Amino acid sequence: MRGHAWPSRVRGTVAAMAVVVLSACAKQVVSSGTTLPGASPVPSVTTDDPSTFGSATGKGAIEGFLKAVNAQDLQGMSALWGNAKGLARDQFKREELEKRLIVMQCLIQHDKAVFPEDRPRLVTGGRQEFLIELTKQGASARTSITTVQGPGGRWLVEDVDVAKLRDFCR
Repeated sequence: MRGHAWPSRVRGTVAAMAVVVLSACAKQVVSSGTTLPGASPVPSVTTDDPSTFGSATGKGAIEGFLKAVNAQDLQGMSALWGNAKGLARDQFKREELEKRLIVMQCLIQHDKAVFPEDRPRLVTGGRQEFLIELTKQGASARTSITTVQGPGGRWLVEDVDVAKLRDFCR
């Protein structure tokens, strides 16, 4: 991890679920750089300004991240995922980054996303925690997504509480 400390619930959950989830979801993932045989290229849905990373707001970072998840756009996801130091893609080896993104993509993929509350639930230490309700194939789950300002004041998705979303990847 090159000296980078991700919240323990992300490290532990992602590592434990990677073995189970990766094989079930990997065949579905399409990055913006490549496509599966016979599939149409997926346009990149990264940020509100394609020349930069992150978003102008915490909620915007989550919205962009969720769009990238549903578009199976790993590049788009990686342009919105990080911490106060910067993008995760600059802190992980490519193979590790892709595994984590695929697991998150599988668990967060949804038919509908709603912010039950307009404002962040918690604002502490420069972070904002948003409650999000995801629906997929009639099932729904609420979880929290934490955003943080990265370099240049751009907001990034720092943490997704994926433990509550395990049933979404089936």
